[in-house]
Amino acid sequence: MQNGFITDTIPQALKNSKLYDVVVIDLSGNYMFVNETFQNRFSFITDDFIGKHSFITTHPDEYHKIEEIVMKCLSHPQHCFPVEIRKHIENEKGYIWTQWEFSAILDKDQQPVGILCVGFDITRPEHNNMKLKESKNKVTKTIEAVPHPMLILDDKQTIGFVNTEFEVVFGFSHDDILGRKLDILFPENLKEKYSRLFANYINDEPKKLRLNNYRNFKTSKNKNLTVGISLNSFKDDDNLNIIMIIEDLTLAKQNQDTIINQNNAFREIAWKHSHELRKPVANILGLSNLLDLNDLQSDTNYKTISYLKDAAKNLDLITKSIVKEASKNEYGVKFKKNKRNLF
Repeated sequence: MQNGFITDTIPQALKNSKLYDVVVIDLSGNYMFVNETFQNRFSFITDDFIGKHSFITTHPDEYHKIEEIVMKCLSHPQHCFPVEIRKHIENEKGYIWTQWEFSAILDKDQQPVGILCVGFDITRPEHNNMKLKESKNKVTKTIEAVPHPMLILDDKQTIGFVNTEFEVVFGFSHDDILGRKLDILFPENLKEKYSRLFANYINDEPKKLRLNNYRNFKTSKNKNLTVGISLNSFKDDDNLNIIMIIEDLTLAKQNQDTIINQNNAFREIAWKHSHELRKPVANILGLSNLLDLNDLQSDTNYKTISYLKDAAKNLDLITKSIVKEASKNEYGVKFKKNKRNLF
């Protein structure tokens, strides 16, 4: 009898609506009535909604919202309350957005016995916005996963985006750098050269490119960074965008210079071994053959020993110079900077 009373209070036009979903839930949230439009839309959930809880069609994050609206209906039974609710999609991960209006159904004593819910699909604008937001979040997370500074420029070399790693490495805040020209990162003596290089890239059908030379950039505090650069481009509404990934190679460059200079030092040591060191050694060996062991007091022995002392001194000086050269390159000499390619 109660269900019959409730369904009788619903206008026939709503019951038969092909546009609106019309349902009635009891005060515990269970379905008491659903119209054909609602039944068809959510038939993939169940063939019979009556007696089942209304949450079976609803996104879990919306439960509290529905409970709040029902409480408002019970507190103000003469009013209607609007609410947007996400509903499940058949055979898809995700949901649709629906707009509903909730109001209390009263018995003859004006006591609430159920909640009338009238809704319709508003998925297209709202759902698309949510999908767009989700896509943007995925792109943002992907960009932030790049372990190097990254920025996006327009065809005027104006910076339109930087990732968090850029802020960390270069010391510019997001607000400080956006809208600035790329040459803010160039040392003064290289601004014209670098700006011309990037302009040539932009004007020459820009594509994926790895600049295979070390470049010098500067931080917000004018600290020099030796960097490697990768470039790529894409168009957005026919507007050219340049993606730049910057790899901090300062330490790698220092290590390279150290290795190159140490290698040069080792070559110098090897040359001294093969040329300078051999001379006094050969002299010592030759002079030792002239010693007269039968007559140790002979004049020849005195001269030979004198020459041996000179050769030994030369050998000692050369040995010390080799040790000094090796020590200098092992314990922090200020090395010459070498121009080298990355590969």
